[in-house]
Amino acid sequence: MTKHEIETELTELNNRLDKAEIYFKNLDHCDVDDTREYKALQKIIKRMAYLQGLLNQMEVQNA
Repeated sequence: MTKHEIETELTELNNRLDKAEIYFKNLDHCDVDDTREYKALQKIIKRMAYLQGLLNQMEVQNA
């Protein structure tokens, strides 16, 4: 992946994260952990962390 591709995907995932925040604010907090949406949110966060790590590694190598 190129730096641009990583940054683009991070931006897209961040937008999804913002929408998820709005969605979860409107839910009753009981049983949220068992929802499909919450599990998808966890995957988004893990992917963002992975991509940010790649981006950081690229920046260190280019420094």
